[in-house]
Amino acid sequence: MHHLKLMQTQVSLSSYLQRLGIAVLATMLLVGCGDDAEQPQRVEVVEAPIPSAFELLNPELSASAKEITLDYTEQIGVDLDQAEIQIRRLQSSIVSLIDQTNIENLNSSKQAWLEAHSAYELTTLHRYFAAQLLEEQNSLALMQLQYQINHWPIIPGYIDYVDGYPDSGIVHDINVNLNRGSLREQHGSFDVSEVTLGFHVIEFLLWGNSTDSIIRPASDYRAVEKLSQEEIESGYALEQLSNNRRRLFLSVVADTLVEDFQALQSLWLAEVPSIRQHIESTAGTDLIVIIADSMSAMLTEELLLRSLYPMLNGDFIESVQSPYSRSTQNAVSSQLSGLERLLLDRQTANGTSLDIVFSAISDEFSEFFYQNFDASKSCLVLLYNNRESVSTGPTNERESEIVECINLITNMIDYNDRLKFDLTN
Repeated sequence: MHHLKLMQTQVSLSSYLQRLGIAVLATMLLVGCGDDAEQPQRVEVVEAPIPSAFELLNPELSASAKEITLDYTEQIGVDLDQAEIQIRRLQSSIVSLIDQTNIENLNSSKQAWLEAHSAYELTTLHRYFAAQLLEEQNSLALMQLQYQINHWPIIPGYIDYVDGYPDSGIVHDINVNLNRGSLREQHGSFDVSEVTLGFHVIEFLLWGNSTDSIIRPASDYRAVEKLSQEEIESGYALEQLSNNRRRLFLSVVADTLVEDFQALQSLWLAEVPSIRQHIESTAGTDLIVIIADSMSAMLTEELLLRSLYPMLNGDFIESVQSPYSRSTQNAVSSQLSGLERLLLDRQTANGTSLDIVFSAISDEFSEFFYQNFDASKSCLVLLYNNRESVSTGPTNERESEIVECINLITNMIDYNDRLKFDLTN
């Protein structure tokens, strides 16, 4: 079957090139036969783009790929709007916690964080896709905003107290101003993990260092309205007390998260017209490669390089995205759901999905990609759910579970790359 496709492609390409050559020759002859033949005229030949074999043999599928990609840009805007709603709900819940500090409002803020963070992680593939279409300056700006919004791992002792260090962190450092400008300056100023902004700073401030069984009590956010005699003698002001600074810190980080996410939205919205224009003028084959590269980059960067490889090397703290809320499995599930939705849910008017396009290109993709996808999702959820027991269990058993997840994701990337090979050969 592949040989037949190749022969058809060669014939189609040969015919196409012959027609192109005849057209150019005819144009040159017509110019040469003009009235002003004694003065040769300069002929500028504009090279017509040569369609790929896939476009020649599958014009409808190629057109479907373009239609799906254009539709995908609309979905990105919708998902960003939904994430903004959840982030604003998180901000509002934190306002309620500060206004009325109790365990119920602390738990409400935790739930709001989980929902907002999952909504943001659902847009992970969107950012990898956008980075391939944005100009370098805007792509760098996108990366910077991502660093401010969702960087991990963090150093919890740089933020607040941890086990054995009751006075550590910016919360206890009265020399650090807790306003947006100051926190932006502090963010990663000495080390990439010494962060003061984003989801995971809020996560630690809400949960505490729960990896060491230290759960943050609601009393950590109770306002202190009167100085003790010892504090008076030590020269403290009310705004310098740790509880009051923690309250302010949490509020400012939540407000800054909203501000940074709005900047990300604005960047995307400003570039949508040029991105759509770029998609309109790009061959369906090239768009498929862009999407496949986005998928592979997300799986490689987010899961292999940042998490599973470090975990295999024994780094069980920095390899887990959300150790304080113990919700890394939620984030990973959201990331994979974003990929699955693009493949299956985005459809043309005649019902063609990206999965159908990819399967027409590669038999192996349709047969093996989803087997590894479903298995990897189950493997990762189980791995992160059991992180505590895995980290203390037998080394061989622990490593085999990590290696299984690595192999499944690597297989997905391989089938994705073979798809690109089949497409361009």
